Amino acid sequence: MSNLVKNQHYVPQRYLKYFANNIIKKGKTIARLNIFDKEKAQIRYNQNVESIASERFFYDVNFETLIKEAEEEEIDIEQEYIDLVNHVDKQTIEHTFATKVETTMFNPIAEIVTSYIMLKKEAYLYTSVIHESKKPTIAYYLSLQLIRTKEFREKLIQIHEKVPSLLIRKNLSGEIEEELLNNVKFKLKKSRINMYHNQALLDTERIQEYSMCFLNHIWFIAVNETPISFCTSDNPLVLYGHLGENGIKSKGVEIVFPISSKLALIMRELEYFNNDIYLNNKFVDVDESFVLYCNSLQVHQSYRCIFSNNKDFVFAKKIIEENPKLKNTKRDRFLIC
Repeated sequence: MSNLVKNQHYVPQRYLKYFANNIIKKGKTIARLNIFDKEKAQIRYNQNVESIASERFFYDVNFETLIKEAEEEEIDIEQEYIDLVNHVDKQTIEHTFATKVETTMFNPIAEIVTSYIMLKKEAYLYTSVIHESKKPTIAYYLSLQLIRTKEFREKLIQIHEKVPSLLIRKNLSGEIEEELLNNVKFKLKKSRINMYHNQALLDTERIQEYSMCFLNHIWFIAVNETPISFCTSDNPLVLYGHLGENGIKSKGVEIVFPISSKLALIMRELEYFNNDIYLNNKFVDVDESFVLYCNSLQVHQSYRCIFSNNKDFVFAKKIIEENPKLKNTKRDRFLIC
């Protein structure tokens, strides 16, 4: 295929460019970011956005491998389904993101940045930022971004690998030798991982449900005029449950999606944050403590890397030093008691 895409982004380049420094090289503008790698506790400076938050053939499903594995497991597949594989676009997800999600669907978010540049500060609380007709598009975009990342994929892997082991331990503890229970492990094949991830990305009912949750919250745009930049990460949509529950529709949940180094979309659950209704759909000035709070969520909930136009990652280093388990990309995402 002439349009085969090898390097596939799970955080779009167009989005990342809003956090980048532009460098002119041989007459060409190149967007570069600074990266804090949690796993290595290491900073990499001036990295090209093209090579960030991406992986070779990240979304591709290898149907031939799936069929071969099914045959090895003596699972019958009708020949007509096998013949259909040759007509399937194995890069459906990648092509959809490139032609629709990262273009048309991202446009309303880009318009927020333009509005910020054009609007005078004294008009913040008197101006609606997002036209109501465009909010559903943004909500759908955010739902896809939530699902498309490596962090979400790791959760899928752990659901299929670690959760069954934990359930066995919970139910058979005391009946079977501890050593034997410790050796019970499930390993998900890579071909299945991509298939399960694609299923989630094509589950329009789930995505629509997420979108409706977002739309039911109070939205406002945090404006950061402090010396500290908003950072983002390889898992940019982050949540904090002020009452301890971190679901996207949990009472007391606050959702943060950085838009640029100066702007972040904040979504707050309506019942708990009822007093903030007056902020809905407005630009709101925030102080350094709020910016640091948002940035700390990126460090805690990123899969591995934090991105910024700023070279100072002191706050990230401190968080990692205090929470060394965050360095482990395979850390447990689920707790079963």
